[in-house]
Amino acid sequence: MINTSGLVNDGLTSACANNGSTVWSYNQGLAIGGFTELWRTTGDSSLLATARTLADAAVSSPTLTRDGVLTESCDIGSASCDDNQKQFKGIFMRNFADLAKATGSSTYQSYVQKQADTLWARDRNSLNALGERWAGTSPNQTDWRTQAGALEALTAAAG
Repeated sequence: MINTSGLVNDGLTSACANNGSTVWSYNQGLAIGGFTELWRTTGDSSLLATARTLADAAVSSPTLTRDGVLTESCDIGSASCDDNQKQFKGIFMRNFADLAKATGSSTYQSYVQKQADTLWARDRNSLNALGERWAGTSPNQTDWRTQAGALEALTAAAG
C-alpha cells in the first residue's frame, strides 16, 4: 500500500498490489505507528527508518500537508468530509507524535506544534469548538468528531 512517494494509498488490488487510491492521513499515521511499535518490540532499526520515511513523506507531500498544515483531500475547495474522515487527522497526529517522541526529532516536534498552533489560531469558533479544516478555510464542519481529532493534535503538542 506504500507508493513510490512514501505515501500510503487506501487499498490493494485483487493481485495484492497498491491500488493507487486516495492517500488519507489515518493510513499514513497507522503505518507510522505500526513501524514505530515494531521497532520498540524488536529493536530492528530498519523499522524505525521506515516509520521516519513515512513521516517525512507526509510532512513534505502536498497531498497531506499544505502550507505546513495537515490536510485531507476532503478539506479542499467545497468538498466535505464524512463522519469517519473528520477523525483521520487525529489518528495521524497520535501516531506521528509517538514517533516524534521516540526519535527526539525536533523537525517532527515542530510539525506537531505547528498543527496545534494553526488549528488553535485558525480553526476555533467563538465557542472554542474546533473544526475539520485546521487551516480554517470554509466550509468548515464542527462536531464531536472534529473536536476529537483536533484534541489529538493539542494533546500531542502538550506532550
